Amino acid sequence: MGAAKTAGSVITFAAVIARAGAYAIRAARTKAAVERLQTRFQDRADSARYLSDAMTLLEVDEPTTTAYMEVATLSEAMAANVGTIVSNADGLSNAAEGLSKETQAQHGRMADANRTHSVQMADRRFIKRS
Repeated sequence: MGAAKTAGSVITFAAVIARAGAYAIRAARTKAAVERLQTRFQDRADSARYLSDAMTLLEVDEPTTTAYMEVATLSEAMAANVGTIVSNADGLSNAAEGLSKETQAQHGRMADANRTHSVQMADRRFIKRS
């Protein structure tokens, strides 16, 4: 919110509500991207395990089959680690959605009141900022 502190900038209730909604959307997109990353790591693990098993059946040398199995094991570990990030991203997404709804509930009525009021608002130059 550094931009809010620049001289002459004006923050409206609508802008706050819009930003809260946008944050919730970005959090959900981040979660989806992390879930795709977890799937990729698991796919790589499955592929490397399949290749290791196939090479073992074909009697390929042990260092090669072991290397592929190691790649499978490491890829599965990465998928599990990304799974933890997915869980945390889910929490972030839920918190952001709650933030958006709470912001709308708390400040939306002010924006509605400003939009529908019948009283003339003061000229901005008469409002002193502290």
